[in-house]
Amino acid sequence: MTPMKQEIKQPLIKILICDDDPADRKLVRTYVKRITDREVVLLEAGQAEEIQNALDKGRIDLVLMDNKMPGKSGMEWLAEIAKKQLAPVVMLTGSGTEEIAAQAFQEGAVGYLPKTGLSQEKLHNIIDFALDKWKQLQQAMADKEKLERLANFDSLTGLYNRRAILGKLHELIGLANRYKEDFSLSIMDIDHFKKVNDCYGHLAGDGVLEKIAALINRNVRDTDIVGRYGGEEFIIILPKTNLSLSWGVADRLRTKIEKTEMKDSAGNVFTITVSQGLVGWERDEDAPSLIARADEALYKAKEKGKNRVQILLGPSLRDKI
Repeated sequence: MTPMKQEIKQPLIKILICDDDPADRKLVRTYVKRITDREVVLLEAGQAEEIQNALDKGRIDLVLMDNKMPGKSGMEWLAEIAKKQLAPVVMLTGSGTEEIAAQAFQEGAVGYLPKTGLSQEKLHNIIDFALDKWKQLQQAMADKEKLERLANFDSLTGLYNRRAILGKLHELIGLANRYKEDFSLSIMDIDHFKKVNDCYGHLAGDGVLEKIAALINRNVRDTDIVGRYGGEEFIIILPKTNLSLSWGVADRLRTKIEKTEMKDSAGNVFTITVSQGLVGWERDEDAPSLIARADEALYKAKEKGKNRVQILLGPSLRDKI
C-alpha cells in the first residue's frame, strides 16, 4: 500500500486590507478567505488611525493597500511602510494606469493589481508572488548586510577594521574642515601583549582583545568612533571634543582596563595595561599627519614607562606656549 503524502502547510500569514470602501474590503476579504494552502489572519482598516494601529501592534506579513485612502493616500502609506521595511505592500487601485503602477513600484511596492476585473485567482497569484518576492528581497538585504559587515568590521572584536576606521577618519576630517569643529584621536596599544600570548596562549590573547574592545565600547560615548587599527592597537576618535576633555575620557578608560581582571582558559587571572597617544586635529591636517602624530605620542608614552596617556600638541598649540 502506497503511503499518502503529507501536505506541507505554509506558515500562518497576517494580511492587512486597507480600503475605505466596505464593499471593496468585503470582496477582497472573501477572496482571501478562500486561500486553502495557507493559514491566514485578516486585519482590516478603512481609516488612517486604523492602519497605524494595525502597524503598531506587531508583525504584518502583507499589506493590500488601496491607492485612495482618507487622510493619507495609499502612496504615502506605501512609501512609509517600504522605508521602514515593515511589510511587503501590494497596491490595489480602481483606476489601473501605467503611471500609477510605475509610481507604486518606485515607492517600493512589490505588487500592483487593478480592482477592475479583480478575481480570486488574480488576488491569490499576486499574494503568492508578493510573499515570495519579499522573502527574496529580505534575503538579499541580509546577504548585503553580511558582506558589508565582513568588509567593515573586525571579526574578532566586532569593532571597525583598519580600512573602515580610516574611512571614518577621512569623513570626520571633511566635516571638521567644513564646520570648523575640534576633534581628538587616540591610538591605544596593549602593553606587553606578546608576553600575554607567550605566557597564557593565543586564545587568551584573543580574549584580551575582545574584552578590551568591549570595555572601550562601554566607556566611550555613542558619538565616539572605535576601531581595531591592527594587532593590539585600537583607534578612538572623539568628535567635537578638545584635548582637555579627551584626556579625561582616555585616562578613565586606561584606569578601567588596568583594574579589570583577565583570565585564560585554565582560570589563571592576570591584568594588563594600555598606553595611549592622544592628539587633537589641526585645521587642514590630513589623516596620515594626524595618525603620525598620535603614533609619536604613543611612542613617548611607551618610552616614559607605559600605562599612561601621552598628549602631543600640534604646531598651532605649541607655537602659543
